[in-house]
Amino acid sequence: MDLSKRLQKVSEMVPMCHTVADIGTDHGFALISLLKLGKIEKGIASDNKAMPLEKARRNAEEEGQSEVMSFRLGSGFETLEPGEANGAILAGMGGILMVELLESAQPVVEKFEFLLLQPAQNPEILRKYLYQNNFEIMDEELVQEERRFYEYFLVRKSKKDVDIYPSICEYSIGSILLEKKHPLLQVYIESKIQELAIISEKIHGTTENAKIKMERLNYKMRELRRVKDEYLC
Repeated sequence: MDLSKRLQKVSEMVPMCHTVADIGTDHGFALISLLKLGKIEKGIASDNKAMPLEKARRNAEEEGQSEVMSFRLGSGFETLEPGEANGAILAGMGGILMVELLESAQPVVEKFEFLLLQPAQNPEILRKYLYQNNFEIMDEELVQEERRFYEYFLVRKSKKDVDIYPSICEYSIGSILLEKKHPLLQVYIESKIQELAIISEKIHGTTENAKIKMERLNYKMRELRRVKDEYLC
């Protein structure tokens, strides 16, 4: 079973524990890898579609892990009872959907020792939600696979008030990544600046709305350049 770089990082970041749930499991490779590495004793594969869940079941059988996995059909955390798993993985879905799932299942989320979140899109929206809703961010990582970058958040819901995190560049960059001086961070910031520049080139007209959009884009690009120059040079 060959794991992509994206899923290899998931396996690396999940802490050792008894039971992990993979929400939106797709092919089940993340749980199978964790079981084979001996990092977990039981995996709960959950998906809202029957075909991916059946694919995960077949893959688990082929890898000799089906007896220590359960397979549950349902949306988000509705397949879990509070405290049933030590932690959960949400990987490959959008940041907006992750926020919706976390917000809709507070009794389950609050019992987790950790959540490993890897948004496929809109990491800024997820980061803003985590910052503003008392999540402790234990670690952050960044992976480049081909031309895409993937951000990772290892978090838990805190019972105490968490110090306010700095909203660097409108939540585009995580403070832990900056503290680490992550080796991919410079090229990641440059890619974000390029994306914003392409968007700005498509804004035409002299309407008030167009001016506001352009001002925000220019501000964000300036802030990204400032962070790159101050922290990474």
